[in-house]
Amino acid sequence: MIHFSEVLALPVTDSELKRLGKVDDLVVDSGEAAVQSLVLRRGKERLAVPWSQVTALSPDHGRAELAEGSTPVPVGAGGGEGELLALKRDVLDKQIIDTHGRKVVRVNDIALEEQEGRLYLRRVDVGLAGAVRRLLAGVVRPQVVRRLAAGFPHRDIRWDYVGLVDPRSATIRLKVHQQLARLHPADLADIIEDLGRVERSAIVSSLDPETAAQALSETEPEVQAAVVEQITTDRAADLLEEMPPDEAADILGDLSEERSQAVLDAMEEEDADDVRELLSFEENSAGGLMTTEFFRAGESWSAGDVLEAIRGLDDPVISELDEVPVVTEKGKLVGVAPLAALVRTPAEAPVTAACRTETPSVGPGAPFAEVVSWFEKYHLRTLAVVDEHETLMGIINVEDVFTRLSRRR
Repeated sequence: MIHFSEVLALPVTDSELKRLGKVDDLVVDSGEAAVQSLVLRRGKERLAVPWSQVTALSPDHGRAELAEGSTPVPVGAGGGEGELLALKRDVLDKQIIDTHGRKVVRVNDIALEEQEGRLYLRRVDVGLAGAVRRLLAGVVRPQVVRRLAAGFPHRDIRWDYVGLVDPRSATIRLKVHQQLARLHPADLADIIEDLGRVERSAIVSSLDPETAAQALSETEPEVQAAVVEQITTDRAADLLEEMPPDEAADILGDLSEERSQAVLDAMEEEDADDVRELLSFEENSAGGLMTTEFFRAGESWSAGDVLEAIRGLDDPVISELDEVPVVTEKGKLVGVAPLAALVRTPAEAPVTAACRTETPSVGPGAPFAEVVSWFEKYHLRTLAVVDEHETLMGIINVEDVFTRLSRRR
């Protein structure tokens, strides 16, 4: 195993041991993670040579040697384009996502492995041992550095589990997206919160809108606002369209009026109208807490009709469904049926047979303290919000109450 810290700045010689420069980077392909070329620096000039023309790369012997007839060619300042990855530029000292450990860490060193004449990127070192190697590289002989580093905590991550925050390669972008999309939204939210402002925006922009919206919903309000401020207006609109209207309204309420209006204008008209309605209420009122995106049943339905309809619901709606409001044809609230009661009610019985005996409700202007008192008194999972005619306007879920309480601490 060769560590990248051991080869950086090694002298590069030709086959006659004439010095040509020093190692400045190694360029790896994003597919096999095999080193494709060595980049050397000579004064201000950066030159590249194919890995097939490198006959030796030995920290112990203190040099990298090129084959006879090798001709390094100038490279641009990037040191690798397209599907190539430059280790010094793109990986070393960068924040990366450990998709296995579900956290953000910084790369202190990189482990490379020789196999059948080729050199492969295998692991990144994020432990104290890697930091020690970096600190002493070029100052103390490699053999001594290895012995010293062995006495410090060692922690590395397989390259398969590394997610680059802002990869240049399309192949790596796809790999990172696939890795992150498999994480639970709460784990992904922790990662987003650990990143810097620019890196957060890069990650959120790389994910599909549904995954990004689910993760962003789990982050702290200040992080949500910062991300939506930073990303493009169209991207912000896409994310908020994937969220329940009440969550989208909470985020827009934390933005400047100008930015909020720009995002609303970019959203689909129906989604934007739902959010605008919620924004018209005070933040700490029932109207500011409620969501207008929920499932309701007609009072003429049977319990079996309701359960059949629930089976066809989309995941975002059904995931928050604990109780079902029951309304008249004109939308007036009749009652609320808990799912547990619906399941126990005969399929042919009317849905009203499953409704709670008490059906508390509040108006959209009810203060937060009143909302909390109803949840506490009746141990509610859902509280209905109605207008002056008892027409159902929205519902407040107990999770929304807990979230608002936690933000007040």
